[in-house]
Amino acid sequence: MGFENNVSGENSFEAQFENKEELELAGGKAEVVDINPDTPKTEVPVFLAPSWGCTTEVYKPALKELVSHDRRTISLDHPRIGGDIKISEEEAVKKYPTEELRKAFNILGVMEQKGVDKVDVIAHSEGAINAAIAAMLHPEKFRNMVLFAPAGLIGEDTFTRLLKGFAGQSKRAETLKGANNEEGEGWKDIAVTETEKQVASAAATGVLKYFAKNPLRSIRETMDISKSQIHEMLRYLHEKGIGIVVMSGVDDPVFPMDKMQEIAKADMLDGFLSLRGGHGEIGNHPELYMAAAEKMLTALEEKQKNRKEAEKTG
Repeated sequence: MGFENNVSGENSFEAQFENKEELELAGGKAEVVDINPDTPKTEVPVFLAPSWGCTTEVYKPALKELVSHDRRTISLDHPRIGGDIKISEEEAVKKYPTEELRKAFNILGVMEQKGVDKVDVIAHSEGAINAAIAAMLHPEKFRNMVLFAPAGLIGEDTFTRLLKGFAGQSKRAETLKGANNEEGEGWKDIAVTETEKQVASAAATGVLKYFAKNPLRSIRETMDISKSQIHEMLRYLHEKGIGIVVMSGVDDPVFPMDKMQEIAKADMLDGFLSLRGGHGEIGNHPELYMAAAEKMLTALEEKQKNRKEAEKTG
């Protein structure tokens, strides 16, 4: 599918990507991208919930890939300064880690201010936690969720183990200096591309800026990631009729797939896909992994459509 057939002229991807909006959210002032193809595949847009420290600039190739499949795509750079969690439901504050709740309200705030009633979600890493919390608060606003390398789904975790996991992920980055990948098992046959080099550079720069803008909030966020558990949330959301698929890399050192498979059960998911590679492939190789995530959304839509038709005829 040629991207040029989906957005063109003044409606081009580049023009829309650069035309970012500034919205006041629970976390502060955020930059938001909202990219529309000429002929959207569905009236329900996709919300890309980002990983910790990663901005829309890091996900630019992934966003472009998603829009090339005729998906209206919304994402944001989570604010670093200011903002306030203003809710009357005190139980929500007690129930969910504060920083993840803040990001969940960021997602809901973007939807509200843009007049979006319902979204599909593709969430990466930490994004799975705050997207799941957002869906718990307002399940009626979410249709399907594809969680790539999700945080909060490996059982008990610690801050120290999480840091070691991210250190392990950096081994892949070390190979970017060469033409071919020579490290890792599942990574051996995934060639290093120019896109991956660009994404790795943007991520390295972006994470440092992300941390430096608010070190205290950054530390609290990583602590919240390490203590978050989403499996019961996924079970509840699945019972509510939200389609859920998990995608995990066999060589992901951040959230190991074998631990994830011990926690993830059939009653909380529509599918579990094991994939080559590590933690960041949805951004590094969007032509493979974002395309696969979009395919999963399409499959979930078809499954829901078939179920509704069966209920009518049954």
